[in-house]
Amino acid sequence: MKKRVFLIGLPGAGKTTMGLDLAVDLGIQFVDLDQDIEKACKQTISEIFEEKGEAHFRQLEKLHLEKVLDELDEFVMATGGGTPCFFNNLETMKKAGITVFINTPIDQIQKRLEKDTTRPLMKSTTLQELLSERKEWYSQADHTIQKYKELIKLF
Repeated sequence: MKKRVFLIGLPGAGKTTMGLDLAVDLGIQFVDLDQDIEKACKQTISEIFEEKGEAHFRQLEKLHLEKVLDELDEFVMATGGGTPCFFNNLETMKKAGITVFINTPIDQIQKRLEKDTTRPLMKSTTLQELLSERKEWYSQADHTIQKYKELIKLF
């Protein structure tokens, strides 16, 4: 059975770190959706937000999600924090594989992001506000975890 795992959660929750570890443990490819977009556009996410706006970025995000689904049978994907909240991305991910919400406590994320100035939405909103806006989507994930040991037990 093919494995497609989508990690969702707030910026700084640990999607990339846990995703890399899980992909290695499962012996399948890791995809970071934001990095995929940056590589294809030859711009950072912040630059895309600044030059073309969030709506344009969300379109790119949807297109790159669909591209990965067309090209790869097995992978672990770290999605962008807002990926499941736009268009029908969450439904697309749930139909294609397993969604896992990494529910890292806000105080831990704040410590991780203290010096990180690269996240565009963190300039205009707080993590608590983002969580309030996005929990409706995050709560629909197939699984909710906080630690890697909980994640690996799913597989």
